[in-house]
Amino acid sequence: MNKITILGSGTSTGVPILGCKCQVCQSNDIRNKRYRTSAVLELTNGKKILIDASPDLRTQLLQNQIHQLDAVIITHDHADHTHGMDDLRPFGFKLKKALPVYSSHQAAKDLRRKFPYIFDRQNYFSDKAILGGGIPLLDQCPIEEGHFEIFGTEFEFFFLPHGHEETVGLKHGKMAYIVDCREIPKNIIDRLFNAKLEVLVIDCLRPTPHQTHLHLDLTLQYIDQIRPKIALLTHMGHEWDYLELTNELRRRGVKNTFPATDGASYLYS
Repeated sequence: MNKITILGSGTSTGVPILGCKCQVCQSNDIRNKRYRTSAVLELTNGKKILIDASPDLRTQLLQNQIHQLDAVIITHDHADHTHGMDDLRPFGFKLKKALPVYSSHQAAKDLRRKFPYIFDRQNYFSDKAILGGGIPLLDQCPIEEGHFEIFGTEFEFFFLPHGHEETVGLKHGKMAYIVDCREIPKNIIDRLFNAKLEVLVIDCLRPTPHQTHLHLDLTLQYIDQIRPKIALLTHMGHEWDYLELTNELRRRGVKNTFPATDGASYLYS
């Protein structure tokens, strides 16, 4: 079996939000403590693939005892999904080779602009020496929509609208991972339904509509259409108290959907 571990289930601010005095941010319930959104896939062949390098990445990897990474998938270039990039340094040092970083062509371009010392090294160091040696060893691997092989196993990537850009959604085996989108096109819903998913990790920012994210009603509508065995809500803001959201799902008669919790793992084929 493959395994996905939720490293972070929170929105861009994380939960609690700095300085916020709301009930959720002041909660002692560990399920209301949410790092910025990311996850790790552990494949049946032993390879481990990180989904997004959040600003909390070092702490997330330490707490989940993740000592190996073989590749990275970046869903999009926003800060809460990429600003832990420098924390990937030890993995390249350990492997003595670069980790492949899979992203859309646009995200790859944005990452070169944001991290030129990593991804545009030749130009960045054209007039100066590399000193210290502490630069992450990462190679960009731009992807297209459709099927793509990584470490001998098939992934399917699809692009989803998110504000002024697109987010990469992915399917691996009977698991799909969808964050940071304002809608899911019908053709993608149909493909995910036909895949008979065992695990769906899906965006659910807050109770009310948002310009760039899914909200509860729309998320549940998509879950009902895709019909996974289990759905996990992620990228959640401080509007969501874990117990209150769980009770709301029960009140609506939703039996296969749960708020994701940081550190939880799920198996899928």
